[in-house]
Amino acid sequence: MPISVHDNWVYAQAVDHDRRRIVLYTVYPHATPSEYTDVVFEGVVTHHFEQQNVGGGDPYPSNVLFDVEESDPTFILGSYSDLLARTKNYGWPVQAYDDLQDLVNRLTAGGAKCFEVHGTVGIHGFVFAMSMTFRERPGRAEVAA
Repeated sequence: MPISVHDNWVYAQAVDHDRRRIVLYTVYPHATPSEYTDVVFEGVVTHHFEQQNVGGGDPYPSNVLFDVEESDPTFILGSYSDLLARTKNYGWPVQAYDDLQDLVNRLTAGGAKCFEVHGTVGIHGFVFAMSMTFRERPGRAEVAA
């Protein structure tokens, strides 16, 4: 059976800029025992997360995933047109681009794919990366402070 992160709670995240890796640490607390799954993005080109909440927990989680899946980059970036217009002159998500199609071409030129992070509560956004995998773990990760 494929691994699912539907209704998983994001309890931590790590962004390693030098290694171009992002990890969302998640738990599905409705199973006994709880199920822990990391969402690992490798070869990250750029990302954007919004609506992230801090705190929460049982019974009111901060950030709940609906899914994380590969998506059409033109569609995803098109839904962030206001954000892109505000940040275009500040080197994000790339130094310079002409239009939406040029931006998509630049972000995917090296083989990167667009992954949408669908949130039902809190976190929502996208990651352009070479790969995304779900990694099961036996228990909660110790995330360095």
